[in-house]
Amino acid sequence: MKFFIIISTLLLILGCGGGTITPTVFPPTSTPTIPTITPITPTPIKETTYYVSAEGNDANPGSLDQPWQTIQKAVNTTVAGDTILVRGGEYVTVNGGWNFRNSGTQINPITLRNYPGEQAVIKINQASDNYPPFRCWFSTIDPIGWQTTKADFIHVMGTDVTPRVLSNGVVSQKGIVIQGTEGEQVYSFTVTGCDYWEVAGIDFIETAAGIRTWKRNYQTLDDNSADYWYVHHNRVYNYYRESGMQFNGNFNVIENNEIYKVSNRLDTPHGCQMLNLLGNNNIVHGNILSRMGSTANCLGLLFEWDLSDANIVEQNRITDVPVGIAFQGGDNNIIQNNYIVASPNPKGSGVEIASYDNETSWPCNDYAGSGSSSEALLPPNDPSHPDYLYYFNPRNCHSMSNQIIGNTILGFKDPWSMYPVLENSNIFRDNVTSQP
Repeated sequence: MKFFIIISTLLLILGCGGGTITPTVFPPTSTPTIPTITPITPTPIKETTYYVSAEGNDANPGSLDQPWQTIQKAVNTTVAGDTILVRGGEYVTVNGGWNFRNSGTQINPITLRNYPGEQAVIKINQASDNYPPFRCWFSTIDPIGWQTTKADFIHVMGTDVTPRVLSNGVVSQKGIVIQGTEGEQVYSFTVTGCDYWEVAGIDFIETAAGIRTWKRNYQTLDDNSADYWYVHHNRVYNYYRESGMQFNGNFNVIENNEIYKVSNRLDTPHGCQMLNLLGNNNIVHGNILSRMGSTANCLGLLFEWDLSDANIVEQNRITDVPVGIAFQGGDNNIIQNNYIVASPNPKGSGVEIASYDNETSWPCNDYAGSGSSSEALLPPNDPSHPDYLYYFNPRNCHSMSNQIIGNTILGFKDPWSMYPVLENSNIFRDNVTSQP
């Protein structure tokens, strides 16, 4: 028999001798906003619209009646304020991905769109991860051969079209489709060090992931991550790697996206989730996350390592999952007003908060000298680094002072759990829950 309860209490430590830690309380928000950018006085520039058609020619001027043939030509040529309109048809990715050679500005971004009413399908025909559709890699610690231009203020945005059936039978109404094949291992957007992108209206079908951004600090003072992104109204349908989307940067807004696992196939040894956060001050609002019948062990949302702090997750719908939200590190996050529903016969909890003592493997191996690839995430132990407060204070591999408030959590073995170390600074309050 199922029963419903409303929990309205401060989570207290179980056992004797535990003190209470006063958590840092962040005011809840009801409506996310794009992070504030300091206004600047616009400078008049010449704005040009260029056109790309699969039947064009890169020797053309890129006009409507004489379009270019390749997206590569367009991203090589455009400057701040320019718009690229891609005509309907198929476009195949290239080795190294398409790299924007110039940045836009806050007032005059560079924008790539589908031509109104026409669907541009970007095909990934190489399983190698050297063929991503869009790549922007600016990292001071990586070899020069890896680098691209630091391109900021880029918009890649589709507008809806009449629904149509893709070659793999999936129906899409997005104006831009990025389509791979079964077992695809290519991230559609692979980015570090490039900021202020807007990505919207895209269908990611059978790809490794929709968007994968990285931190590449390696003990430098440089902030090598993708920050201030606005990602909204996209769909990830059937992905094969760890995450449908993963954001390792800060101050991003991830809003009104749909992420579906769909198939049972999973090509990764690193676990699986629909959405992964490894950064601070991000807003995750109004998204739909679901396995959609998949039996792959993919949870809803993961906070990973000790830099995933001060994020707000609200008004999302997370269904058909063995675990709704998991903390493997991460402090001072607010989880509020979400609807979280278990898959049939779940073994996990709606919200799992993990903390560790004396652990040196994942997720506690992000320290210098660990030998882990996660060392790339680390800022130096220098208060001038923008990530310093989120890593070095207190740096104990505990998930602390998280607030889980006003959520509906249904059908899990337990609505919430803490393991293996009980961390009494977390709050679980005013949630509507049921258990099987």
